Amino acid sequence: MRHGERCESVRHCRWVDEVIPDAPWVIDQSFLDKYQIDYVAHDEDPYVSGNHDDVYAFVKNQGKFLPTRRTPGVSTSELLERIVSGYRHRIFDKKLAKMGHAELMAEGSDYDDSRPPSGRASPLRRQQSPAVA
Repeated sequence: MRHGERCESVRHCRWVDEVIPDAPWVIDQSFLDKYQIDYVAHDEDPYVSGNHDDVYAFVKNQGKFLPTRRTPGVSTSELLERIVSGYRHRIFDKKLAKMGHAELMAEGSDYDDSRPPSGRASPLRRQQSPAVA
């Protein structure tokens, strides 16, 4: 997701009052005060930055830290790899055509693994192919 899409996704969470799109990567007390932030949610592993062993230690000490949990066995990298692999093996082509999105199909595109990247047969491949009359 792009940054704007991420912000919009978070905005629709029922526990979110406001989204601050250009928030700094490392926050401080003045940032919490300025935006009247009640809680900070983040991975519970200590986040080291600069001279801080855990940039969220002060939030944790205030009882305003909500640790996020990862779903065991779920990896976004693995999901993306499965989607790309499915696309390249044309697993989604039939469904895309049925949905009226044939232009997104892998078959015949630069992502069609059965063809060279340009979508045209290479000269070597043409030479090896039997002539068609």
